[in-house]
Amino acid sequence: MKKGLAIISVLVSLCGCIENDLPYPVRVAEITAMEVEDASSVKIDPARRSVTIELEETADISKVRILSAAYKHEFTVSEPELVTVHDLSEPLKVTLKTYQDYEWTLTATQYIERYFTVKGQVGAAVIDDVNRRAVISVSGSTSMKNIAVTSLKLGPAGASYKPTMSEIHDFTDGVEVEVSFGGRTENWQLYAEKTDVSVQMTSIDAWTGCAYLSASGVADSESGFLWRAKGGSEWIEAEGVTMEGGTFSVCLDGLQPKTAYECQAYSGGDNTETVEFVTEAADQLPNAGFEAFSHAESQVYCSWFDPASSELGWQTKWWDSGNIGSTTVGSAYCIAIPDTDIRHEGSASASLVSRNVVIKFAAGNTFSGEFAGLVGTQGGLVNFGRPWVLRPRAIRLWARYECGKIDVVDGYPAGNPVKVGDPDFCSMMVALGDWDYRKFGGTPQSPVQVNTTDKSTFLDPGNEAVIAYGYFSANSSSNSWSSLPQVIGSDADGWMELEIPLDYRAVNRKPTHIIVSFASSALGDYFTGSSQSRLWIDDIRLIY
Repeated sequence: MKKGLAIISVLVSLCGCIENDLPYPVRVAEITAMEVEDASSVKIDPARRSVTIELEETADISKVRILSAAYKHEFTVSEPELVTVHDLSEPLKVTLKTYQDYEWTLTATQYIERYFTVKGQVGAAVIDDVNRRAVISVSGSTSMKNIAVTSLKLGPAGASYKPTMSEIHDFTDGVEVEVSFGGRTENWQLYAEKTDVSVQMTSIDAWTGCAYLSASGVADSESGFLWRAKGGSEWIEAEGVTMEGGTFSVCLDGLQPKTAYECQAYSGGDNTETVEFVTEAADQLPNAGFEAFSHAESQVYCSWFDPASSELGWQTKWWDSGNIGSTTVGSAYCIAIPDTDIRHEGSASASLVSRNVVIKFAAGNTFSGEFAGLVGTQGGLVNFGRPWVLRPRAIRLWARYECGKIDVVDGYPAGNPVKVGDPDFCSMMVALGDWDYRKFGGTPQSPVQVNTTDKSTFLDPGNEAVIAYGYFSANSSSNSWSSLPQVIGSDADGWMELEIPLDYRAVNRKPTHIIVSFASSALGDYFTGSSQSRLWIDDIRLIY
């Protein structure tokens, strides 16, 4: 018996010396979805491990209720618990635990519309929400003891004010206003200042075919703009002037590229001095008809440039495609091909052919930028964009599309499922922006890098770096497009002329780059589409 006990004792001792050297598997913790009460949007950025929550105006940022959260791995644990109430007046750090720990940051932003206007004001009020001050300018003849407030909003919708707007008149020493909402009270200071300047030009933003003018003047007075070509004998009254309080603005349309103009603003019987501005150029995209192509890059496929071309802009590569990736298994798998037989104008068009390339489905594509390399056998890296500082208002082109039935489904965007047998659809996209390559992973020439195996890197039209965006898609062959609003013309053999307008989110920002992309299968990034789809593109023009 003692011998048996001795053996057991030895075994226990040996077991105590055994170490578990097997490594835990790496499971990167990731938030995939989140529902937040009183949020207008929730943006999840896995690359930066961050969640940005845009709250409605009436939400209490100190008591934000997260209703639900989903994770990439079901066994993920959050510390602190996410699905509860949090104070997000400052960024909140949370630790997501799988087999490893990953720190994420939750940030809440909240836009509150604020305004302050008075009768006879000059220009717009200056509102400082950090120091809770609002300052308005009035003409020199205004009595500081009798100023009528015409509108006042300093807190979220539904806030109460003490004194009320109708009770405020004397601005001799400023006015203190209590703004109460959500159980809190903020103290604001309102001031009025006299000015001898009744009208002044505040900004001129000249584009190629138009110019945006803004000025400040006397509220409730006749105000507007006069303009003419530089040296012209007659002033032209600007039409379509909009007035808001003591500010007014207009868009002068129908201007000529690279031309000098003069303008004045007037208000309350006074005019500004004459100001000169020059419109921008009306440049077009290089090789926009895909006339230039060569084997300078590879003997396996053609690229959209020709070092021997007489056109300087056609001698180097501006357009690229996924050919370098699709042809790794053979030249028969080219997905972007010069077509000298089917074209709308000139000697060639770009023929974009979707193919099932042995390992993965590949959509026919061409884009402004450069193919940056393969990601194993699963996908590729693409750097989108080329330098561009002009601001077109639309893009026109001729297109022809043969739409196939989807025969490969490897993935699709969340909430947009497709299945084998559904009609495929093409896509055409143009975006202008000021992307920083150091933030978006690309290069100074092509700043936005997309990894086709990582959905978080896909181009987001809502990203703050995007200044303007236009998009077209169709899930039928082009001979049935005639009723689509973007179609402005047609020709033989299914060619359709499209005009894709650009939606500008800001008219006072200049882009640094332009992204133009065409695909015969819109879900090519998800390796989904039809091997029978084919898109031809020709004669691209920017409309200014």
